[in-house]
Amino acid sequence: RPSPTAVAMALAAARRVASVGTAAVRRAAAPTAVRAFSSAEDALKTALYDSHVELGGKMVEFAGYALPVQYPEGVLKSHLHTREEGKASLFDVSHMGQVSLHGKDRVAFLEKMVVGDVAALPEKNAILSLITNVKGGIIDDCIITNVGPHIGIVVNGARKAVDLAHMEDHAGAFRVAGGDVTIVHHEEQQLLALQGKGAAAVLQTMVSEDLSKIGFMQGYPMSVAGFDCGVMRCGYTGEDGFEISMSWDDAPKVMAALLEAEAVWPAALGARDSLRL
Repeated sequence: RPSPTAVAMALAAARRVASVGTAAVRRAAAPTAVRAFSSAEDALKTALYDSHVELGGKMVEFAGYALPVQYPEGVLKSHLHTREEGKASLFDVSHMGQVSLHGKDRVAFLEKMVVGDVAALPEKNAILSLITNVKGGIIDDCIITNVGPHIGIVVNGARKAVDLAHMEDHAGAFRVAGGDVTIVHHEEQQLLALQGKGAAAVLQTMVSEDLSKIGFMQGYPMSVAGFDCGVMRCGYTGEDGFEISMSWDDAPKVMAALLEAEAVWPAALGARDSLRL
């Protein structure tokens, strides 16, 4: 049951979100899990912070990072643009945790940490899963990808420290018992989400692969506008879309290349929430 402090924080977050046209606030199980938009002054910055500011983004703190809650067009116009035929919106989701598992026993280890049949996951395919504790309680949700030489995992930004600590704690005992697994947190890897009915048409102009052959929850390494990226067909807006992972240095260039397309607008946290409704 949420404490009085958690309830008060959730109500305050709801009022802040409503002021920018968004009404989605998650119920928290503990004060640390409460969603809130607050000052961005002391927050961590993604590689795209300067790009957001230059584009007029209103910066707030979210999951410990400075991210835009809206752009000058406002949440409603951004939401409707994402839903429009032939259009797409670009979201910075670099606060998410990007992790990889290596070693010959990586699958066996991961199957102790999550629900789902990871061993049966075909190469270049991904599944939604849950990271659980020893009693089966949920710690976080995640996306798991069979990259081939290793396993890729994307976890929520607000929970990545907890997730990593949980996995490392269990990895120690797993190795002592003879298991071979290494956990790598790609702290500087950035992540963009291109979402909308026009996402595939826009991205297709920047890659050599035939995107029509990439299904939902499938991912491949590929060059995007000349930059090495990992591309997954997925997203949480209810539209077609892709999540694109790239290095810290390349992120502003990839973002700029995508925004050169007339069909693409930058989008922020407010629209990301409303599009989930």
